[in-house]
Amino acid sequence: MRSKIDRAVLNNIAWCQIVCVTHGIVGISKENIWGLHSKAPTFYPEVIISDKRATIEEVKYFIENGKVSSIKDSYANLNLTLLGFDILFDAEWIVHEPVLDFEPIQKNWRIIASEKDFKKWTDASGLENVIKSELLKQPDVKIFICETKAGISGFIANLSESVVGISNVFSVGDEEKKLWKDIPNIISKEFPKLLMVGYEHNSSLIVAKSSGWEAIGPLRVWIN
Repeated sequence: MRSKIDRAVLNNIAWCQIVCVTHGIVGISKENIWGLHSKAPTFYPEVIISDKRATIEEVKYFIENGKVSSIKDSYANLNLTLLGFDILFDAEWIVHEPVLDFEPIQKNWRIIASEKDFKKWTDASGLENVIKSELLKQPDVKIFICETKAGISGFIANLSESVVGISNVFSVGDEEKKLWKDIPNIISKEFPKLLMVGYEHNSSLIVAKSSGWEAIGPLRVWIN
């Protein structure tokens, strides 16, 4: 069986592929790398390392045959300064085991099923024109929203490789810790007995870890 990090990496690639397809872009897998020959959607990389055995020479293929402005080194083990890239940020892959004994969560959580709710979500997250409403038709993708007096919180879950990927997590005010505690309960009801994976950095990583998520290894995002 693949390691937790490997499963998290492949899930993240699956998610990036889904997002790219909604923008009319198709990624390709080549040896130990997934990448694009065209510009990625905003906030997304053109290249993702899919196996820790990837080499600088493999990365060069996409640079020489595409428009690479950012690279996600999924294992943080390549020195891409040699190719003219700088570190944008370091992060950690995080996981949470499936929940068996459910804890109370905010009652306002729901899965988005309408264009109206979708617009609320994208407006609140700042992802207008990045996350497309076509995702509402994807059976393995669910977009979650929670509305309270304080405002809107949300996240996205995508199912692949027998894990559920958590991404695009956002919250209002001091709701972040409550959000990271709610997610495992929400997902374990929607996708029972499946490991949850994702990645975070800076303060969000600290909050996730203090809410029961485990950091399992580094990744690094580079920009040109």
